Amino acid sequence: MTKKTDFRQVEPYVWELPKEHRPDMRVPARLFADEEMLEDAFRDKTADQLANTATLPGIVKYALAMPDFHQGYGFPIGGVAAMRRADGVISPGGVGYDINCGVRLMATQLEHDEVAPYVRDLTAALYQACPSGVGGTGRVQVSEPELEQLMEQGAQAGPGYGGRRLAHGGERLPAGGPAAPRQQARPRAGAPAGGFAGRGQSLPRD
Repeated sequence: MTKKTDFRQVEPYVWELPKEHRPDMRVPARLFADEEMLEDAFRDKTADQLANTATLPGIVKYALAMPDFHQGYGFPIGGVAAMRRADGVISPGGVGYDINCGVRLMATQLEHDEVAPYVRDLTAALYQACPSGVGGTGRVQVSEPELEQLMEQGAQAGPGYGGRRLAHGGERLPAGGPAAPRQQARPRAGAPAGGFAGRGQSLPRD
């Protein structure tokens, strides 16, 4: 377990966990916080998750945690890591699903130089085609039985939910099934949200 005493202050609001803290860490880890905020990193698993992030193949220079850090599902929420192209990892769900957002990575045969001149147009087209933002709703309208099927089976539940290729590895409910989400949440955030990207940032990456 990572403790506060394992960190050393290297700048007024920067705290560093040396690479030597664990034999599997490839780079040091840094937290951006004042002394009061720093305490929060040890009330959950933030510090341990930041140390885990520092073990990833191809990570460059530091594993970082911004001042909004808190426990995630892989990286801490607020975690930042840059990876070398040659031997680094791609982790679209690195921070997990802090507010129940889904994450999808899709690969194309396009090279960076082919896409670069059209990044602005591509970004605009993605925002137009993918519903997102506070208070938004999805384009797939489902009934209560269809919602339960979608929660259990993910994108493979039926036509219009993403097609055969997206059905493999799609998000679905863990143990507990459709009974787990509270009934109050279904009409508010369940049925209207089919095909909705949420309120977070949805950005193209090269």
